[in-house]
Amino acid sequence: MKDRKLAKKIVELTGGVGNLNSVTNCMTRVRINLKDDSIVQIEEIEKLEGVLGTNKAETMQIIVGPGKSTKVREEIEEIMGSSSVDSNSSFNDGDEDSKKKNGLLKTFASIFVPIIPAIIASGLIMGVNSIITNMAEQTVNSSGISGTDSLSAQQVVLDSWNLLGLSTFFDILSDATFPFLAIFVGITSARVFNVDTILGGALGAITLAPQLDILGLSTDQGGLLGVILGVYLLSKVNKIVKKFVPNILDVVLTPTLTLLITAAIFMATIMPLAGFLSDWLVNGILWLLDYSGLLGGFVLAASFPFLIVTGLHHGLIPIHMELINATGTTPIFAIGLMSNPGMVGAAIAIYLLSKSKQVKDVAKAAIPTTFLAVGEPTMYGVLLPSGFGFITGALGAGIGGMMISFFGIETSAIGAAGMSSIPLIANGDYLPYLFCYAIACVAAFIITYLAGKARRYS
Repeated sequence: MKDRKLAKKIVELTGGVGNLNSVTNCMTRVRINLKDDSIVQIEEIEKLEGVLGTNKAETMQIIVGPGKSTKVREEIEEIMGSSSVDSNSSFNDGDEDSKKKNGLLKTFASIFVPIIPAIIASGLIMGVNSIITNMAEQTVNSSGISGTDSLSAQQVVLDSWNLLGLSTFFDILSDATFPFLAIFVGITSARVFNVDTILGGALGAITLAPQLDILGLSTDQGGLLGVILGVYLLSKVNKIVKKFVPNILDVVLTPTLTLLITAAIFMATIMPLAGFLSDWLVNGILWLLDYSGLLGGFVLAASFPFLIVTGLHHGLIPIHMELINATGTTPIFAIGLMSNPGMVGAAIAIYLLSKSKQVKDVAKAAIPTTFLAVGEPTMYGVLLPSGFGFITGALGAGIGGMMISFFGIETSAIGAAGMSSIPLIANGDYLPYLFCYAIACVAAFIITYLAGKARRYS
């Protein structure tokens, strides 16, 4: 179904334009904030060609797949006669009532999800550049090449390959995101807490100031959690200041006093406290993974498909970001990636077991998409309808998670799954990652196929 036609049908079946507050999208889902949920024809929406499934939370989530979610959202916005909705925020639910319903999990998602595109882009570029520089480093080690006054040995090799300029370009792009996460989080937090976005970014920038050591603080102390708490305080201080500043002086005094007061409290209390909490969180997670070993890898990977289906996987974004901000890598995301091969292996088994042409047609479209990037098409279109394939796929993912833990594989960024995640793998562990992917896929296939035969699934 063409995107425009699908958008019209979705609007019609969700109660018409008058029932829509706002529409946003993430990688695979169109999310609609509704005035009246009771008039939505969910079963009819799920029957639409191009719709892979639905999920009802604070927003109506319609799964249509990667790429298509953006196009359908744009068409719905055009039908609504509004293009003012921020397309990057998958959890910006529009009206104040729905925002009040959002818990801590949704608040974190609202803050971090808009940053993900930049994280994906920089992470992929960083991964490609790592491959290039690792090859150059191996050449240095094997050939004994020395550096010059202006170039390191590695750069000499890259220059001889005519790749020094490209590698430097990639390095610049990679560094355009990760060192400034505190600023980006400050901006998106300000949007969530309804305060000036640039003031939020300025508060985040405070944590990067090299002069902090003079005040007994350190750069990045408090991490991203501290920035979020600081911007929340900023929003409260801003409201109080506005009550006392005369209108004629509002433009000058309100932002100045807001930043001065907030920054003083922020550096005196929030940064030290959040620094303690952030260190405890990061060290605690790393200790837990080390202590739980293979079992922890299995449990986390096996539970990840359930988190994705419910949308709760976004709740892990702050943890991933804090780990990357503090250590440069995240082992949790690498384990979670095993959800993808688990779904692929299980879906292939369902495809071979099923005699239904409809199931086979959906599987043929969904499996390649999942293999390359995202799992929702396979989850909603193939495995959940089977009644057992989702669970057996999760078990296969768990086995992959055990292997990831065994090899100690981590990622340097978060992003899409499947083959798209290869450049995100840290420390050049590409082959071990592919080995783990294959193990998870085969395990899920075998478990699903045997379960299907036992259940006489067709």
